[in-house]
Amino acid sequence: MIKAVFVDFWKTLIAPRVNEDEYFAFRAKCLAEALRALGYTFDFDRVLSAHKSSRRICDVVRESSFIEVPLDLELRVFLSILEVYDRNQNLMVSLRRAYMRPLFDLTSMIDGVLSFLENVKGMGFMVGLISNVYTDLEVFDVLKMYGLYDFFDSMVLSCIVGFRKPRSEIFKFALNSLSIYPSEAVMIGDDYNADIIGALNVGMKAIWFTSDHSVEYPFKADNFNSILKIIVNFSRNPSS
Repeated sequence: MIKAVFVDFWKTLIAPRVNEDEYFAFRAKCLAEALRALGYTFDFDRVLSAHKSSRRICDVVRESSFIEVPLDLELRVFLSILEVYDRNQNLMVSLRRAYMRPLFDLTSMIDGVLSFLENVKGMGFMVGLISNVYTDLEVFDVLKMYGLYDFFDSMVLSCIVGFRKPRSEIFKFALNSLSIYPSEAVMIGDDYNADIIGALNVGMKAIWFTSDHSVEYPFKADNFNSILKIIVNFSRNPSS
């Protein structure tokens, strides 16, 4: 019997409205402005290069070990590349705010998310979030901004637990937070390896949110109406 529905955050609930290059460029502009306000005179190209390099370095760790590198550490790598070694609190707070501005200014909620969560809660399921993110407070704030925060009974973020999907630890932490067994939970996400394989490996059911037809997988959909139908089917036919 299904008791809980877990969802991913990035590109499942919230997605960027621009491509990656534009997203990174806007972030670099915000970082450059924050640095300039504190007396540093780095030009845009140098800040953009430092941003991309620090992200690349941290992503190597994230993707090879599935251990999260939190935002504050990534910002320290960014500052080291710029040869800025005064890491005072005012600087770090300003950079963190600048770094996260694209999340608020350049994103939108995925179509159908709000009604999907309303329906899932109305059907009596618990709702949880399992996400690979390097910051928590801003994720909470953007969920509040889009009116999604109060739907969640549990939020398990890699920056808090330390482990990233597809590692089993983050899924087990989420299951324990709601006191349920893996067979009683469904995971929904856009990343086949992190969300789907990770969930299946611990015994959960999983629905792949995708329009990709290159990989065969029986439970996938590109819209939340179809996802809801799969969940209802899981609930009625636990062996499916």
